[in-house]
Amino acid sequence: MNHEVKQSIRALGWAITLSMLLTFAFLVTSIYSMVQTILEGRGISIGEVQSDVSNGLLTLSIPLTVNNTGYYDISNFNVTLVLKKPDGTVISSGGTMLPVIKYGSTATSWSNLTVDLRELLSEMEYLLFNDSEFKLDMLFSFRYAYALSFQVDAVNTTIPWGAPLYNFSLTGIGAPYNITLTGFLIDVYFGFENHSPFTVEGTLSLKFYNDADEYLGSGTETINVPPGYGFTGSVTIEIENPSKYTGSGYIEVSFESPVLGFLELGVVEYG
Repeated sequence: MNHEVKQSIRALGWAITLSMLLTFAFLVTSIYSMVQTILEGRGISIGEVQSDVSNGLLTLSIPLTVNNTGYYDISNFNVTLVLKKPDGTVISSGGTMLPVIKYGSTATSWSNLTVDLRELLSEMEYLLFNDSEFKLDMLFSFRYAYALSFQVDAVNTTIPWGAPLYNFSLTGIGAPYNITLTGFLIDVYFGFENHSPFTVEGTLSLKFYNDADEYLGSGTETINVPPGYGFTGSVTIEIENPSKYTGSGYIEVSFESPVLGFLELGVVEYG
């Protein structure tokens, strides 16, 4: 083998070695940079969740910010969000995509999750009266440095649920008044707190019965309670047959709302 051939082979060997070293260095720096940015740093963060209610549907808009502090661009950043009940049943899912996040820059995406409130509350009635939280699973898939593909699962994230009729209760019954031979009036007092992100508006209806299961009368009251506010009020019941009033029995409570639909809230005993 002549001297020129040996030099060519040696040069090719050095070129291959250098190429491998550069490739290895690229892989090491890109993976290290990705890990530092996405997994160990605050590269991905969730902002304040926005909510809107229309036609019985609750839309949660979730902002997710990606802060690319690494050495390379992030591309095709896909976000998939899955909202689950406490038992793991899927309520809603949604997602979005950011085409490119340049290194040294920040980008924010918004993902929407839609929840049918009437369906949800019919299946989980306790959410009317009790605060809770939902599980939020997040899946991120993206390319780093336009060469490496990654997928990251983030679990154990939660979104709080505020009850629209938190601590709802009938707090007292007044004495009969406006008494005549054909009837009288009686006031039933109630209260609750609206912990939900939407206004609770509608009509509260009460039906009055004695301890012999005989219907005595009914009354309604219109309420409008903004998010974060408490409410106390009363419903005036018109007793139609005074002779059947025994001072004890039960009250059937229902609520009808443009947002929540018609809800049976239960039975409360009195006397």
